[in-house]
Amino acid sequence: MKNSFSVLIITILLLLASQAGASFWFQVTNITPIEMAPNSEANFTVSVKGMGSERAYVELVFKNKTDGFDFSCQHLIKNVYPAGVTQYNCSVKAADVPPGNYSFVVDVAATGSPSGKKTGFINVLAADGGRAIEPEAGSIPTEQTLQEENASQGDESGAKEPPVQTQETPAPGAAAAILAMLLVLRRIAGKMV
Repeated sequence: MKNSFSVLIITILLLLASQAGASFWFQVTNITPIEMAPNSEANFTVSVKGMGSERAYVELVFKNKTDGFDFSCQHLIKNVYPAGVTQYNCSVKAADVPPGNYSFVVDVAATGSPSGKKTGFINVLAADGGRAIEPEAGSIPTEQTLQEENASQGDESGAKEPPVQTQETPAPGAAAAILAMLLVLRRIAGKMV
């Protein structure tokens, strides 16, 4: 009987450890800068890091795009591993847009994962190959000012995003721990009768 209780205690501890062990969280960590001319195409790379403890298929979602830009990726969905960085090779086509600086947002979409978005920037050069005329200091939106604007305005639906938090899910050992606990309880109940 003493052995059954010790097995029961060990099983419960294993179950608790497995419950706290899994989370899904992915973050866009880098978007390579883009320089292009009007009516052209440019390649860029998006890096996604697995911040949680489980792998998942992660899809890139492009938001807040300016009219005249068309984004595409060779593989829009990839398997991202925990603590690993996965590179997405993407391209952008520009229509006849005026020279200047533009921004867009890349977010991740994965089951159970919170938002992990980052802002990317496009510098459209003048058609003669020279740089675009630089606006006055402070008028170019920086990543910090864009994040402040997004926080004050909320996303496209008008609702503010919830704070980032990890989603806890049972780890693979949870089913085995539950089964072992049921067997021990059955054995204890059989000895008491």
